[in-house]
Amino acid sequence: MARRYLEVTARHQTIRAAEVKDERILAKVPAKDLEEALAGKQFHCALRHGKRLFLKLHDSLWLALHLGLTGSMIYLESGAKEPSHTRLLISFENGHRLAFDDPRIFGEVGLAKSPEAFLVERKIGPDALQLDREGFLEIMSGRKGLIKPALLNQSLIAGLGNLYADEALFQASICPKTRGLNSVQLAVLFSSIQEVLRTALSTHADLEKLPDSYLLPHRHPGGTCPRDGALLCREKIGGRTSYFCPEHQKKV
Repeated sequence: MARRYLEVTARHQTIRAAEVKDERILAKVPAKDLEEALAGKQFHCALRHGKRLFLKLHDSLWLALHLGLTGSMIYLESGAKEPSHTRLLISFENGHRLAFDDPRIFGEVGLAKSPEAFLVERKIGPDALQLDREGFLEIMSGRKGLIKPALLNQSLIAGLGNLYADEALFQASICPKTRGLNSVQLAVLFSSIQEVLRTALSTHADLEKLPDSYLLPHRHPGGTCPRDGALLCREKIGGRTSYFCPEHQKKV
C-alpha cells in the first residue's frame, strides 16, 4: 500500500532539498549525509520487503524506510500544511513535499547500497507474501518455541505484524501458545497468512473494512469471537499483546 502510494505520488520528481527534523528517526547515517544524498535526486522506483520500503535514487543508492507502528509517508500538494509529527521532510522542485510523519518514532530512515545488501546485513527473512508454502514449511517445521513469537521474528519471515499474526492464527484455528505444529497445521496457517495479508492489501489496512468474520474488528478488551461468541482471551505472548478465542483456538 505504501509502496503503491509512493509510486503514484513521488516518483520521478526532482528533490530540491531534504530536511531531517528529528535525528532520532535516523539509522546509521548522519543527518547531513542523508540530506546531501537526497538533494538533486529522483525516486526511480519503490520496492517493499516486509515492513521495509526502499526508494531507488540510483543503482547503488537507495533510501531505506521502516514505517514502524505509527509512521506514514504523506505527499503534500504545494501549500498543504505539514503534519505535526514530521521527522523527515523532502521538498521537490515542483513545490510539492513528502513528509515522513511518525508520532511515536518507532520507524527509521537510512541509506542502503541495495535492498538485497540491506536485507542481508540486517538478517531479515523472506517477505511473507513472496514466500511459497514449501519455503514456509521449511522455515517453520521442527521449531519448538511458541508459534506466535516465531511469526513475528523478522529474521524468519518479514512483514507479518502483531495484528495480522493474531488474525492468521485465528483464521487457522491455532492457539498462539501452541508449540511444534505439524505439516498439516503449518500448511493451513500458511494459507491463512496469505489470505489475511491479501485482504489487508485490498482494504488498504482499514480495519473497519475487514470482514466481520475476522478477529480484528473484535480485537479489544471485552471483545467476543465472531464464530462462537466466546469472550476473547487477552495475554502477553512473547512480549506482545495477543488476542485469541479460547474455544476454537485451543492449545494442543
